[in-house]
Amino acid sequence: RKMQARPPLSQILFKKYDTDGSGTITVAEFGKLCYELGHFLNPEQLALAVKVIDADGSGKIEYNEFLKWWRTDDKFGKLELSEEQTKALKQASDYFRYFDKDGSGSIDSQEFSKLHADLVKNHLTTKTLQSCLEDLDANRDGKVEFNEYIDWLCRIGSLPIKVLP
Repeated sequence: RKMQARPPLSQILFKKYDTDGSGTITVAEFGKLCYELGHFLNPEQLALAVKVIDADGSGKIEYNEFLKWWRTDDKFGKLELSEEQTKALKQASDYFRYFDKDGSGSIDSQEFSKLHADLVKNHLTTKTLQSCLEDLDANRDGKVEFNEYIDWLCRIGSLPIKVLP
């Protein structure tokens, strides 16, 4: 009889909170998981945390997304934002959503040209449309996803937070 290796803690925790066995955990389930681990997140922090962790923008956290977050050293420090950081992230989120006309969680090249014109007008960039798009579109799919936008704002120092790697 062979002993079965124990699954990693990340998998045990994920399965515990994936109560319906769907392979995803909801915002509420993630909140309970964080609270059980000693980190209570208020509704705003929880919503923003899920936005940051939820790489595909599904509104739920899949195991691979959870694992990426779980492996970061300061996993909870990155979720517990100060009031000022939460406000800045909400403003950035609202701004992005304004240009994301179809609500897809990403901005296509047509939507991006309007966003870029606004960034130039507000002195947030001096780069050309093409070079700005290249800077923002980290996965090179021709669109700017919400997380790419947030990462970019952090890189250029416009958003005073660190997001997940």
